[in-house]
Amino acid sequence: MVAERLYLPAQAGSFPTPGVDFDGELGLLRLEGESHPEEAALFYAPLILWVDALVASPPASVVFELRLTFFSAATRPQLLALLRRLKKWANRGAEVRATWYIDPGDEDMVDVAGDLAMMSGLAIRVASTAVKHSAMLGIAV
Repeated sequence: MVAERLYLPAQAGSFPTPGVDFDGELGLLRLEGESHPEEAALFYAPLILWVDALVASPPASVVFELRLTFFSAATRPQLLALLRRLKKWANRGAEVRATWYIDPGDEDMVDVAGDLAMMSGLAIRVASTAVKHSAMLGIAV
């Protein structure tokens, strides 16, 4: 049984949340926008549960795309939890590709992507939102 699609539109305002499009049938998981929810753990809990359900009966491969332009400190452990779950899945032989699209010149976000790759053990490809240039960070899967 493939996990049903999880779609949440991005929310603007004082506590913006990213757009979420997790499609188990396609094996495509996307997070896009800003992530500064008032209760990060509460916002990300259904996403983490969804990934847990997907891992229970996974497709052969998964692509995880992040297009986060900003996220709060409270979001960071939630992203790490998602990445660690995907890494466990990769350890079982699944193909997991993570790509983080970052605005040119945003070295802070490149550093954060590298930190999360190192902490999770999952390689994260960093790609520019402006050009086709990309670099691989982290540990090879």
